[in-house]
Amino acid sequence: MKKTALPPTPFYTPKAYTPKGSLVYLMVRNKSIYQRLADMRLADLKITASQMSILMMIGHGEKATISSISQLWGINAAATVRMVQKLEAMQLIKKLPSNKDGRVTHLSLTTTGKSLIKLIPDRLCDLLNHSLMGFTLKEFEQLKSFLLRIEANNLRQLKEAQ
Repeated sequence: MKKTALPPTPFYTPKAYTPKGSLVYLMVRNKSIYQRLADMRLADLKITASQMSILMMIGHGEKATISSISQLWGINAAATVRMVQKLEAMQLIKKLPSNKDGRVTHLSLTTTGKSLIKLIPDRLCDLLNHSLMGFTLKEFEQLKSFLLRIEANNLRQLKEAQ
């Protein structure tokens, strides 16, 4: 892998690095807590936060395939296949062969899946708003901006490494 130029301010140095001081650690820890809370909020719908993520991705216009889900959510293909099979068994999604490439299968919501995802925003908005207690609107927008900037930097590094 090619090394990219260091930013003007190196926030991390090998000598001072600790995992708990890493932004990635903090983001992963918050994602884990959020998933546990979302699982509780979604329990009456009989879906988990992980299943909800896939349903919302499909329901909001993403061209979802097993590969795209695996990449976006950072889970291996085998785990994604199992989750898709479970959602199929629950009759929330269906597979559609690609018109362009016979090796590709797209995922689509069933009528039941479409009805279910309409119930999710109430639960998620409440959870997200509680997560942001104490933030001003300006701080909220700034946080989103910072996270998008980190994402852009990481995507650039990925592109340069390929």
